[in-house]
Amino acid sequence: MTDTIGHVPLAKALKAKAEASRLADKYVGKDGGAPSSCDESRLDELAEMSPVEYGRRRGKLADKLGTSRGFLDLEYRERRKRAKAEDAEERDAAFLCNPDPWPEPVDGADLLDRLTETAVSHLVLPGGAAETIALWTLFAHAHDCFDISPVLGVTSPTPECGKTSLLTLLGGLVPRALPASNITAAALFRAVEKWTPTLLVDEADTFLRDSDELRGILNSGHQRGSAFVIRTTGENHEPKQFSTWSPKAVALIGKLPPTLASRAIDIKLRRKTATELVVPLRLDRLGHLDPLLRQAARWAGDNAAALRRADPEMPPTLYGRIADNWRPLLAVADVAGGHWPEQARRIAERLSARREEETASIMLLADIHGIFAERGVDRLTSQELVDALAVMEGRPWPEWKAGKPITQTQLAKLLALFDIVPNTIRTGSGTPKGYLRTKFTDVFSRYLVSQAATTPQPAEFGDFLADIAATSETVVAARKQKKPADSNACGVVAAVNPQGGDSIGDGDPFASLKDSSLKLRVDPAVNDYPDLPPFLDRRET
Repeated sequence: MTDTIGHVPLAKALKAKAEASRLADKYVGKDGGAPSSCDESRLDELAEMSPVEYGRRRGKLADKLGTSRGFLDLEYRERRKRAKAEDAEERDAAFLCNPDPWPEPVDGADLLDRLTETAVSHLVLPGGAAETIALWTLFAHAHDCFDISPVLGVTSPTPECGKTSLLTLLGGLVPRALPASNITAAALFRAVEKWTPTLLVDEADTFLRDSDELRGILNSGHQRGSAFVIRTTGENHEPKQFSTWSPKAVALIGKLPPTLASRAIDIKLRRKTATELVVPLRLDRLGHLDPLLRQAARWAGDNAAALRRADPEMPPTLYGRIADNWRPLLAVADVAGGHWPEQARRIAERLSARREEETASIMLLADIHGIFAERGVDRLTSQELVDALAVMEGRPWPEWKAGKPITQTQLAKLLALFDIVPNTIRTGSGTPKGYLRTKFTDVFSRYLVSQAATTPQPAEFGDFLADIAATSETVVAARKQKKPADSNACGVVAAVNPQGGDSIGDGDPFASLKDSSLKLRVDPAVNDYPDLPPFLDRRET
């Protein structure tokens, strides 16, 4: 039986040991010291040799070093691997580096003005968009001062509306800009974890809507406390936490997915006309943006403490997640000062008022509310509801799934989010499954009234207030009418005196009574009715 050490034949092992000892004496030295400077110089050359060059010089180099070609091959591979790792580290150090801050303090209001002017010079933008870009740029520089990270949504109805140009502009203004025209879910969170970039995603309409995972990761980065995903890594599949916390701008044709839209400040672009002139942007000619980039970095660094403490007062029309999205930008405006605090709030209200994105479930509630109001009924069968939804133009219900109208099951699934389920209802033709109007009262008050009213209302009045909100213009118009409705009834308003036919308007409602003791006393000095109870006093002040 052949002697072995482990699985290696003994003779081969002894030969390898002897070779290693000979190399140690030759290469390292008998005293265990370092190789000679000449040998070290030759070894350093290995990392710079291409495989072809190494193949030509392999034999002579092995002889000069007094080693076998096999051992030299191992050394060559190790040196090449080490050199590549060092090159990668150098590239990472230069890639997505932080901008060099401006050497002098920067006035925030003036910087925002110049950022706005720069955006206007390069892009055709709707009202308020240039200012929003300026505010979001400074927000990106001060990103870690906040707990909410609103996505900057850049949308347009068609191609060639300036989305890529806007992202190019941002690429020259924001810190650690990382452009991408396509990105996977795995690449996104790994890129954020490694580089903490400002992510600028273009062409998102080509891949974002088909990836639930990618949308979920983008959504997760909205709030700092939950801006993480968990994945397994390595051969042992160890769980690891990856950060998704970074500034992000997403550009696409059409609309942002609803869940992402609720976490975004949307800028809607349109194609420029022949008379609208802008300065073209080129990636190789963005040097004029560098001073603004460095000044933004300096301003964010100098004002970081103030931005962390900021708690901006929100306009009453901004609520919920819309207010969350604008809070960091309003904090930037407040710290910058000048005319920006007031201007930023006007812009926030204007852009938020125009926002039409809503989740499918909220959209469904609004449409169901309209159907009940239009038909004036207190109950609807499931079939009646889906039939009404299926003919609504401009809504998703006619082609809800796979191009087919919404079904009763799909309707029930959406309403189940609000704990509303179909029940057996009694109609003139039987007892089908359907929905009572009263089941929606609380839900309407919570999810629909807040869009028209800025103050909280008791739930029991939600149904009434929803109807008022839906017809607010009509109610206001009626309130302005001075001509009362025709009525001969004895009420708080008498349009015509039934005795003499004289119009008495909002005067004494009891003037026609024979018993004078029941009539209101009139003070001729002020033509007033001191006895009139306040709840009956309808005179205009």
